[in-house]
Amino acid sequence: MKKIAISFDVEKPIDIVFRLISDIPNYSNWVPDNSNFFIGTKMTSEGAIGLGATYVDRLRGFVTSYGEVVRYNPPDEIELLEQKTFYGIRLFEANFCYRLKAFQEITEVSHEANARPCGVFKALSPIISIIVNSERNLTCKAIKSELEG
Repeated sequence: MKKIAISFDVEKPIDIVFRLISDIPNYSNWVPDNSNFFIGTKMTSEGAIGLGATYVDRLRGFVTSYGEVVRYNPPDEIELLEQKTFYGIRLFEANFCYRLKAFQEITEVSHEANARPCGVFKALSPIISIIVNSERNLTCKAIKSELEG
């Protein structure tokens, strides 16, 4: 499946941008209105967000997303690995990576997403690609909107 790459600038310092992107328990405060699928997030690991932290996203259509932080380098980078399931059957795995660069009070956000359909869902790869691309664009717009008001 084709890798999705999105870049945009946010008129906020890098630490504030990283804080929002890495605050997984509070995604529910700003993502839902900007998503066709996302309902909410629940942390499944204890302690602070960091390498190895785990969570579950509830999505519309009986889809559940099991996630883990697989790269965590504040304030420059965070990468999430997620497995999307439908009634317990794996649909696809995806990596979502955010890389940040500071330019005084402006932060450049580079976001990459790479989804890999599983099993019989490989046949739906073009549809999954469209859905993932749409959701990633909506999420990036939500990040910018939440931070810049």
